[in-house]
Amino acid sequence: MTTTTVSPIALLGAGPAALALAIVLKRAGHQPLVLGRPRPRPATEGLSWRVAQGFEQLGCRTALSLLKAPWRRVSAWAGTTVEMNGEFVVERQALDAALWEDARRAGVALQPALVREVEHRGEGGWRIHWEDARGGSHVTRAGFVVESRGRGAPKWAADQAAAAPRVALCRAFTGARRGRRTTFTESFEQGWAWGTLDAAGAAQVQLVLHPDTLKAHGGDVDAAHAAGMHQLPMCTALLGPSLQPAGGTAVRGIQAVLRGGTCLEDGLRLGDAAYGSDPLSGHGMFEAVSGALAAAPTLRTLLERPADAQAAREFYAARAREVFAQRLQAARTHYAGETRWPHAPFWQALQAGAAALVPVAQPQAAAIAARPVVENGFIVRRRVVLAPGHPRGVRFIDGVDLPALHDALRGGAPAPSMETLAAQLHQPPGAVHGALRWLQAQRLA
Repeated sequence: MTTTTVSPIALLGAGPAALALAIVLKRAGHQPLVLGRPRPRPATEGLSWRVAQGFEQLGCRTALSLLKAPWRRVSAWAGTTVEMNGEFVVERQALDAALWEDARRAGVALQPALVREVEHRGEGGWRIHWEDARGGSHVTRAGFVVESRGRGAPKWAADQAAAAPRVALCRAFTGARRGRRTTFTESFEQGWAWGTLDAAGAAQVQLVLHPDTLKAHGGDVDAAHAAGMHQLPMCTALLGPSLQPAGGTAVRGIQAVLRGGTCLEDGLRLGDAAYGSDPLSGHGMFEAVSGALAAAPTLRTLLERPADAQAAREFYAARAREVFAQRLQAARTHYAGETRWPHAPFWQALQAGAAALVPVAQPQAAAIAARPVVENGFIVRRRVVLAPGHPRGVRFIDGVDLPALHDALRGGAPAPSMETLAAQLHQPPGAVHGALRWLQAQRLA
């Protein structure tokens, strides 16, 4: 027997993006329902300081409790080894469980579920067929759906852009040299590696390869991983000679993709279901949290201020496109620094430049125009300064409204004093001076 329920907002997925958004929506007075289940496989992931700040902003104390002291971070790239800012390392199943608990404490309705089918009925809303932990059949009718089930989530439209696919091979080890907890990145002829080493001598190494490299080993993932390990001198020196595999090699496909239909009138895509960056960027978890914080005012505007719905959709789609392009460009720039194997399949495939897949129109000169922005938790159109490097515009610098400052400067002769501008804009003279210098650099003052 199938039971039927109704929810105004259904979030599909139980990862950081869905749970972060659910917490924000609950605090804003909405009643989201999270339908998802825990990750089926363990995975180790690095988190930046900005992710920790996002968890703190959301009040996710259980998740924050997992973030102990940051690990040392080492990179061997283009023949040079450097130590960079540290990062936190977490086991994703534990992190997702902690965020689930934080959402529960925030009062979010959480339902462990395996979503079987999602049907969009236009003005009739959404019909979601799901199973509970015992296999019981359920249907939830929702007015709004957030698709956040990761890269494998069903498409709503054709992809806007997709970079060349690659494969990731990950294997755990024991018996590594004990010492300082470390994460490391290392490039080699067939690709690049990312790994972790804890204080007890447990390690994980993930290799990112061209698909042909795996084919060259007859699809034997263990053999392909072992062959790659022999090409990692820093990794070998760090982990030591007594390394022993702890289980087989896990394999998955990876691809930077920008999905179509990121924002509809009654639905939006979030996290990896909206766009997936090149893993070299290291922004996966940050995109999940920051994406949720951007989705919240978009969703609230669509539901509470239908007159501004078009602005909300433009804002969300433009943000997804721009962030995706930025991450691709950042990865491409980093890849370009490695020039030792220009004819190897992995590095040769990168020469085309994935960033060119998603051209973002850059203003040729600074100008003032109306664009969608976040204001008091909603999306509205406001005047901003469009400038090279800022295609979506800049509205404030140090709290100073740039278009308002521009208007004040053009109010007539003689030019107002700094004290007059500060009083007119209700900002300190120092902040106004900094904003004025920025406008002058853009040739708008």
